[in-house]
Amino acid sequence: MTVLRPAFADGAILAAADLSSLEDTGRDRDARHARCLHAPGVCRGMDLTTQDRTTAGGAAYQDVTLAPGFAVDGTGRELVLAGALPLSPDRFLGDNPNPTTEPGDVVSVWHPVFVRGVDSDVPSAGGVTGCQAAGGSARVGEDVEVEFGRPGDTSAGQPEPAPDAGPGDGSWRVLVGFVRFNTQLQRFAAAAAQADGVRADVAGARAGVVAAPGSRVEVRGGPAPDSGVPAIVVDAADGGSLVYGRHDGTGGFAPLLTVDAAGNLTVSGTLKGTLTGGTVRMTGGTTFDGTVLPLPAGVTADDIDSGDVDVVIQVTPRLPDPAAAPLGKDLYLPVECRVDADRRVYCTGRWFGLSPGAADPPVAGACDYLVLVAVSGGGA
Repeated sequence: MTVLRPAFADGAILAAADLSSLEDTGRDRDARHARCLHAPGVCRGMDLTTQDRTTAGGAAYQDVTLAPGFAVDGTGRELVLAGALPLSPDRFLGDNPNPTTEPGDVVSVWHPVFVRGVDSDVPSAGGVTGCQAAGGSARVGEDVEVEFGRPGDTSAGQPEPAPDAGPGDGSWRVLVGFVRFNTQLQRFAAAAAQADGVRADVAGARAGVVAAPGSRVEVRGGPAPDSGVPAIVVDAADGGSLVYGRHDGTGGFAPLLTVDAAGNLTVSGTLKGTLTGGTVRMTGGTTFDGTVLPLPAGVTADDIDSGDVDVVIQVTPRLPDPAAAPLGKDLYLPVECRVDADRRVYCTGRWFGLSPGAADPPVAGACDYLVLVAVSGGGA
């Protein structure tokens, strides 16, 4: 269907439909932009807040309130909540007459909380009719209504509007959180922004390209660059770089990982993850009899068990300090120095005296070790 916009001529008599079409044209255009270039969800606010309460008998429950905020549904319709909205236990029971409870408990499992748009006629104030006919309405209120779903409703699909469609009729639901309900008290027991691995819907962007008017693009994990907020920065200055770091709250940015224009990688921490084919990792030091040798950073026992890597271990006995020799003993000789399949060290030695006599029994010793892990050319 062709998208239409109104056109007028001098001297034309305008009907109500002509004037309404001016608003509809702009509203439809904004809705198409919102749903095609943005993912639906909460843009600001609309958090579920709680306040602890007790009944006259001392039983605890919570009052739950939806904070003011702004969201966009999947049709591009704006959902504006100007003031705090208390959640109604009666509405919960109306939407869930028999809520599912935890086994052996009176408290329900997590139930999703949705918001959706609702249109309402706003009567004229003071008897002034304005543009509307007698007894009619000059305004349409775009309200927000809370609806309680059932467990599993968050995965239910919602119909996609046609390409030329304007904002929907309010049937599209935006997830803002979850609640538990005390079926005995008929009051809310808890509220949360996420439950069972599902989070409240957050608005996003649909874009194949993100281009900045300047040289720098930043993606961060918060609305403001407060202290500790992580961010990824792509900067075209000085040949270009990709940096992951954290803001310090005073305008500074501390890089944790940097890739420069030549592809060089600089990190302030330890590299971990998949082993790269054709590389060798190593670790070494001094250890003692009975200990298990460590593996190089980034190498796990599962890597070895899978056969994706080759392991070479070298151990060399260390001669003890002569001052530690037992009385009457002058010579120390290693008895064994080896590592078993579990990388456990067996390192012992025996002291001898220069004068005739029996040698002392073997004692635990120390050794130097080197662990080399070679990754096959194909990588892990």
